Amino acid sequence: MGNEIFSLVYCLLYGWCASCFLARYLQGTFWEKRIFTGLFSGCYGVMILCLKDRGIPYILYAMGNHAMLVGLTVMIFRGEKEKKLLAAVILVVVTELTQNFSESFLWCMGLFVIRMAAEHSSIVLIEAGIGRIITLIICGTNLAALNLLAKPLQPLFIDKRKSWYFYLSVPLFCVVLVTDLANWAASNGIMVHDWGKYGLYENQFFSHGAMCIFTGLAMAAAGSFVFGMERMEREERAGERYRSQVRYYQMMEMQYSQTERLRHDMKNHIIALTNLVQNRQWEKAGAYLRELAKAGGIEAGDEVTGSLVIDALLYHKRREAAEKGIDWQCDARLPADCPVKEIDLCIIVGNILDNALEACSRLQGENRREGGDGSFIRIDIGTRKKYLFLEVQNRTDLADGWESSQSRRVNPGEHGLGVGNIRAAVDAYHGAMHMEVKNRVFTIAILVPLYQGERLK
Repeated sequence: MGNEIFSLVYCLLYGWCASCFLARYLQGTFWEKRIFTGLFSGCYGVMILCLKDRGIPYILYAMGNHAMLVGLTVMIFRGEKEKKLLAAVILVVVTELTQNFSESFLWCMGLFVIRMAAEHSSIVLIEAGIGRIITLIICGTNLAALNLLAKPLQPLFIDKRKSWYFYLSVPLFCVVLVTDLANWAASNGIMVHDWGKYGLYENQFFSHGAMCIFTGLAMAAAGSFVFGMERMEREERAGERYRSQVRYYQMMEMQYSQTERLRHDMKNHIIALTNLVQNRQWEKAGAYLRELAKAGGIEAGDEVTGSLVIDALLYHKRREAAEKGIDWQCDARLPADCPVKEIDLCIIVGNILDNALEACSRLQGENRREGGDGSFIRIDIGTRKKYLFLEVQNRTDLADGWESSQSRRVNPGEHGLGVGNIRAAVDAYHGAMHMEVKNRVFTIAILVPLYQGERLK
């Protein structure tokens, strides 16, 4: 009875630590953590009291426990299913490997110490009291591992694609499955064969030693895989950011080249316009001016933001929208004391508009077939009190109610690495970003303090 009580108390503590572990990455509320702790403790308690001593194979018992944890995570916490799956699988991996390694290591050390104290007696057994102490240390190590690894694992859940979460979960689940099979083999006494050569001490020591080595290698492999994947994703995002910078510098150079060519020919253009005006050929003069504006990338009706680079960017994106039949509405005025560098503005505005154009392009054919409203992009850039304000709206196929206001780390499935680049640029200026979907309209809003002393709360 004492063992059952201890197991239930540990289960309650583990349930709370697990809920805090999951809530850190899934933006869980206090009540979600309490619900998870209560349900997990209750279900696990039923498994301990009713199933553990009924002759059920260890592998089935372990897999049922893992399935219960993953199921509760998916049902209780909010967020993308793939993200919840990865968080639950990582929790299982950390728990399983930590428990196996600490248990095997401590039993090996206990056997070794007892053997030394027993003066080479052939009978080496760990008494029940020492076994309870070892179990207590294992439980404490397990809980400590969840707390210590919570922060290092946090980058795994920052601005990743849905597919990335899923593909990372599958190999980790395989690690858990192999570990469960090894535990099942050990529980059936087939981890080490003695063939009559070893005594009880050697069999126990080699079995626990083999499990300790196996679990240590599994921990190293899982850690290398997880952090290696995260590093590759981070480098890919950095490469995408670099390519964005190169692309917009090239666009800026092209815009300046067009302006220089126009300036070089300005004398001839002025002579031609003067003759047209003197002869009162107004239509020809207007057509000539429109051709000049088009050649210089400053067509009539284009937005004049106060930045030649952003003007050029908006010009090219507006032309792309026009070619695709996307309605374009833009009201953009940059403040004179704008704190954001032009290259960072290009990254922010460019990635947002790329995402918007991609979303509208996907929906364009569907909207036409269904006879619904056409795709559109609305841009609003200006000053709100002491902040630079930027808002872009576009038609989307994301479900209504999707929003990322609960977290700065939620990543919409359709936007990929671009959101990470936008967020990095916004964070560099202590700004804030909010995304949501309402009435099938995706809205992204950004606020950046105009003065260094200002901070968004």
